[in-house]
Amino acid sequence: MKLSLRNAVLILLAGMIVLATGSFLNSAKTQFSDPIILSGLAIEFIGTIWLVLCLNQRRRRHKA
Repeated sequence: MKLSLRNAVLILLAGMIVLATGSFLNSAKTQFSDPIILSGLAIEFIGTIWLVLCLNQRRRRHKA
């Protein structure tokens, strides 16, 4: 995947969808919701790192 702002936003949206699914399942099945929420948080973490790297690359490109 290319390091771009669009891809970072897509990763963050995917993490939000996984978190929403995990929280929806939280009321129904507790044993399945915890790994889903943790994987959603991991996706959000990766998306945040991706966003920071993308913005840093964009800043360096415009600075030079």
